Amino acid sequence: MQKKKKLRWGLPLASLLITGSVLAACSGADAPKQSPAESTAEATKGPPEKLIWYVRYSEPANAKAVIAKANERIQSKINATLDLRFINPGDYDNKMQLIMASGEEYDLAFTSAWANNYLNNVDRGAYIPLDDMLAKYPDLQSILRKEVWNAVKVKGHTYGIPNNQIMVSQDGVWFKKDIAEKYGLDVQHVKSIQDLGQIYAAVKEKEPALIPLRAGSVSLGFNSYVPSVENLFSVDTSTWKVYDKTQNYVDEYKTFREWYQKGYFPQDVATLKDETSLIKAGKIFSRYGRQKPGGDAELKIAYGFDVVQAATSSPIIGRSAALSTLTAISATSKKPELAMKLIHLINTDKELINLLSFGIEGTDYIKTGDKRIEKKTGSYELPSWILGNVFNTYLLPGQPDDVWEQTQKINETAQIDPLISFNFDRTSVENEMARLTAIEKEFQPILDNGLDDTDKTLKLREEKMKAAGFDKVLAEVQRQLDEWRKTQK
Repeated sequence: MQKKKKLRWGLPLASLLITGSVLAACSGADAPKQSPAESTAEATKGPPEKLIWYVRYSEPANAKAVIAKANERIQSKINATLDLRFINPGDYDNKMQLIMASGEEYDLAFTSAWANNYLNNVDRGAYIPLDDMLAKYPDLQSILRKEVWNAVKVKGHTYGIPNNQIMVSQDGVWFKKDIAEKYGLDVQHVKSIQDLGQIYAAVKEKEPALIPLRAGSVSLGFNSYVPSVENLFSVDTSTWKVYDKTQNYVDEYKTFREWYQKGYFPQDVATLKDETSLIKAGKIFSRYGRQKPGGDAELKIAYGFDVVQAATSSPIIGRSAALSTLTAISATSKKPELAMKLIHLINTDKELINLLSFGIEGTDYIKTGDKRIEKKTGSYELPSWILGNVFNTYLLPGQPDDVWEQTQKINETAQIDPLISFNFDRTSVENEMARLTAIEKEFQPILDNGLDDTDKTLKLREEKMKAAGFDKVLAEVQRQLDEWRKTQK
């Protein structure tokens, strides 16, 4: 087994080179092929190996006991033990960047389009391609639509396994039901961002100590769907021209500026790290929330109060939705085949994912039916969408009996983003993309939360973007998009 040291940060081919050496060393070029079941049976003869998995979640109560019990099952199935490492959501991006840059050996990590950025990490060689290993698990491949698998590919290779959940992207807002009912606020039928503003004005007047909205987001704007590339560019599908995405949202940004000045957001809206405690304490009236069947029941379990949800967009499966929750195998892992076995296990073994999601029966929850549970206050919890296949999990109070059937139907029938399989190759503009991404990270919280004058902020952003090579990257996106369209039937 090749010994790996520090990652060569910034080299896109690093993962390919590492994978070749790892797989060759672990399996041997002339070794006879084995099915996952056969190789698992063979592995159980030796001592168990530890797998380190980083997740974006604060360590829940009773975690050590739950993981110990989960390891009994994992060891019996694949002769491994799991070291599940929790990182506070507010710290996850920075800590994972440090972990990857240092070359630390670990095996699995939560990654996505919105946290611990999947595409950036693939470009930097942080993950290994999984296609050869994935081919051994047709039951895992069959869980998702082919368009979703195509969406997660980078340069033709799969570097992350999507966690099977609601694959549809549908924006919306949840509101505290007690406050809405107390003041007769018709939150379920809001039709515009102006309607939201009127609701927040009423809340601010009647409950001055209550924060009307956790944070701003263009997803609150009731906009028609516009395909995007790299979260920087939009594409007009009538002309197939690429342009700066901020052009779509100037009115929303100006609204958020007004809301900030009126005190609709937390004072530390852009830097707040522990929003969960604030929400659980009942100090926030509403928050952006991705819409899904049974979502209101999940939120009640998470926060301890009833919510009302309102959709602000139509359902669509786009690349961002496909990349919203994934599990990747680190380029520093010495046990990639075993890590893939764990991914397969947690996506197919109902007992394991329910144990890691809800904890221990009798201690953390009680069963109220064959497929239903009721959580105990202050008990262990880890959202199943962070781990794997939510369709194998118990139902919570308030979730309809057919919630997973509803969700599956939406996944199978939702409109597909016309750019879902378009994969922008950053190679020729890698340095420019790194600079643009850093600038976007600097300005997006300012614009989304109205922290400064909108026109001034957009002008300064544009100047910095242009100086960092925005026009060069836009031209490259346009070129690749034009070439890609020639291959589409």
